[in-house]
Amino acid sequence: MATPGTLIVSNWTDASFALDVAHNFGQTTDIADLISLKNFANSEFCPRFLVEEHDLVHIGEGLAGKGVYIISTSSPQHTRVELAMRNLLIASAAKENGAERIALVEPDLFFSAQDRGPHSSDHPQMTTPEARKKFDGQPFSARLYAELLREAGVQQVVTVHNHKPEVLAKLYREVNADAGEHPPFISLDVAHIVANFILRTVSVERGGSNLGFVAPDEGAADFVGRVRQFTGLPESAMVVLKKTRLGQRSVEIASDQDISQLKGREVFILDDMVRTGGTIASAIKFLAENPKTRPDNIFFYCTHSYISPEGRENLNSPYLTEFITTNTLPNVLNRDDQGRLRRKMVVMKIEKWIADALTHCIEGGQPPAERYGQYSVPFADRFYTLDYSTKNVRRNRASVSTQLSIPMR
Repeated sequence: MATPGTLIVSNWTDASFALDVAHNFGQTTDIADLISLKNFANSEFCPRFLVEEHDLVHIGEGLAGKGVYIISTSSPQHTRVELAMRNLLIASAAKENGAERIALVEPDLFFSAQDRGPHSSDHPQMTTPEARKKFDGQPFSARLYAELLREAGVQQVVTVHNHKPEVLAKLYREVNADAGEHPPFISLDVAHIVANFILRTVSVERGGSNLGFVAPDEGAADFVGRVRQFTGLPESAMVVLKKTRLGQRSVEIASDQDISQLKGREVFILDDMVRTGGTIASAIKFLAENPKTRPDNIFFYCTHSYISPEGRENLNSPYLTEFITTNTLPNVLNRDDQGRLRRKMVVMKIEKWIADALTHCIEGGQPPAERYGQYSVPFADRFYTLDYSTKNVRRNRASVSTQLSIPMR
């Protein structure tokens, strides 16, 4: 049930992700009846929270004592820069009309990949002049966005599976040095949901002796390790690949680990995001054509998917059995955007999980790590639904029983 005095709004009309989160949160009033998102003739955006029109006493106090969640995802009608500005204006409207708490729920956090500038000497990857030189002349966009959000009134940012959560958490703490009881930055971990999906996707043998988990680079290793841990399968294998970037669109994949342990297994490559798909295509080819490995099947999961023409082409590999992603970028559900990938694509719709996190973790104060620990893995399918194209030959597969030996906390 929705927390009394809490509103969920979105930054563009009929945003399906926001509407579903609001529904699962228990909000019965339609978002369009809470806020008007209007544009003037000169194209300027002006949001307006809808308050009692006949009240001439409490002007500017219509949101007094209330909490406001702004749900922000991608839109086919607006660029990310436009949506970011809309977030700032909506937050400012909430602040100026008395809202007690304002949070931005942005599953794929805008500008978070631009997490350093030429003077970011404290960034873990900025240890040499050569590393800093790559950002010479550029802005530190992640910091600017954080500062603008704070100035607009946003006290907390909630995102999903951020690429560098420790870097962003430090940044938002610095920008919000006077933050109160609520942490200014939360990156929700999807590892337990992914583990649940894997357990329902393949038949598991002897403690996972037929499964393999692969990180396409060092940056994904921690996430892959958590997913493997949450499956509770000690006999499964895990390999971390090494990526060397040869150019803007070219990478070389190698490994200094024993990759033969993947041979004949059901292999899951796991990552946080895919843009062009070049790295993943190279990793899939490396595993499939290497005589030391040659898995039975190769599955690829990522949380945030940018379905670009280049990405569709790269991921349309004959070696890839299935491509799994979430709908943090909702256009991934569009069959035209999926193209030929819809034959092997599965989208995990996670609005239920976001609503649950808002209810129990953000509103209720229960730490996400405790609520979504290993104990919840067997039941995590209640937090998501699956979307298959009718072209997907595995659409009608039967779910695999998860009565497995999963360690509890």
